[in-house]
Amino acid sequence: MTSDWRARAACRDVDPELFFPTAHTGPAWAAQVTAAKAVCRGCPVLEQCRAFAFEGLRFGVAGGMTEQERGAHRRSRSAPGRRGRRAQRLDQVRDDRYLGRRLLADGVSPRDVASRCGVSQRTALRWAAALRSELEASAGEAS
Repeated sequence: MTSDWRARAACRDVDPELFFPTAHTGPAWAAQVTAAKAVCRGCPVLEQCRAFAFEGLRFGVAGGMTEQERGAHRRSRSAPGRRGRRAQRLDQVRDDRYLGRRLLADGVSPRDVASRCGVSQRTALRWAAALRSELEASAGEAS
């Protein structure tokens, strides 16, 4: 039976919500991901879980990896030339945006983010504005 490994998983008695961080960026997100990965770290079926996650799990922490880490791993393993240039560029844009927003959340200036991510300062400022809006919206939900 293919799901036998799940019965031996370290997460079987853990609240599943732990593996789906509610924060999107910043220290809160990092803390939630760290807590989920701590459960995965000692799991006896980590490799089976990771293979399952690679096959199609789109969200959350699974196999000790976030969805962003799984996506980056998939892209790095894809053979050159198999995907069109447009798809590869969209992946790069998505990765740049993710990195830029993480840097902004960590307090890096938009100017430095633009330089590190290879985008215009205007783009980095738009990312910063979007991040502020999300933080304000989540602060409003919390109160």
